[in-house]
Amino acid sequence: MNTVSRPGLLQLAGREAPALYVIGLFFAVVGTGALVTGVSGAGVGLAMFALVFIGVGGIALSGASALQRRIDTPVAGWRGPGPLAIFWTTIPWALLAQVLVAALLTAVGAATALSTPLGTLALAAASNLATVLIVGLVVVGSGAVQWRDLVLATPASSPSTLPQPDRRGGLVGDLFWGVVLALPILTAAALFATLVMNGTGLSAPVVLPPALSTVDLAANVLTAGLIAPIGEELLYRGVIAQAWARQSSARRAILFSAVVFAFAHTLTVGGTSVGDAASVAAVAFIVRLPLGIALGWLWIRRRSIIATIALHAAYNLAIVVITALS
Repeated sequence: MNTVSRPGLLQLAGREAPALYVIGLFFAVVGTGALVTGVSGAGVGLAMFALVFIGVGGIALSGASALQRRIDTPVAGWRGPGPLAIFWTTIPWALLAQVLVAALLTAVGAATALSTPLGTLALAAASNLATVLIVGLVVVGSGAVQWRDLVLATPASSPSTLPQPDRRGGLVGDLFWGVVLALPILTAAALFATLVMNGTGLSAPVVLPPALSTVDLAANVLTAGLIAPIGEELLYRGVIAQAWARQSSARRAILFSAVVFAFAHTLTVGGTSVGDAASVAAVAFIVRLPLGIALGWLWIRRRSIIATIALHAAYNLAIVVITALS
């Protein structure tokens, strides 16, 4: 395990880029305050302004984090921005991309399309494109890794501190593992979700709108089987799991990346009241943990997001098919 001593949250002494860190904190704090005000009823315009401020603050903080880690982290460790810094930098830009798509559709009189499969596809494509761009900016752009390190097992993504990956079968093996594991994991997750929902009397939020036509079904297939798995696996396994694995341990990488993955799926959950939204979000978090843990384990074993994309896609597509048939 790599143990390093870093400055505290509000400590500037010993920081490699104190000015960049202060700028990041300023934008993040101002943006967070504006977001709370906007969500409380001040309007969508203020909320969008807040997301931009939070996103800019996140980029600055990620840059400061990367510069700090170049100094105090061994070469075999993670020398890019901290995994939580990357997460909180990506989320506001992904949400802002969705807000912009929604605003565009509303401006052309197609606001009702937002609740359709095609609208969901557009929102998912926008948010995942934003995710890829931010990863490119704050992770690859910081010089921490190259794109190939985020996709396949390279010396950078497989340091000696981690178990050596099982690369038997190459890319075909990645696809095989992903597809084969999807059904048993889906079965286990369904049983787990049933127990949770029966015990709480709540149900998990519906992620995709119902498919009422062949076009709708095709849109749901693209959203669940291609767009979402690529963007999410790049972020949660390629970047976040790898960062935790290289700075801590494989077990913590699996657990922490699964927690962040499940938490991310609660951020857009709504309800008729604060209590109702919190309850539904809790169920959404709990029922996604098994998939997150399985994806983390598969990444550690194969050290390839091709494998985790295959598992994630097969898992999602199975749900789409079951929903369509029912």
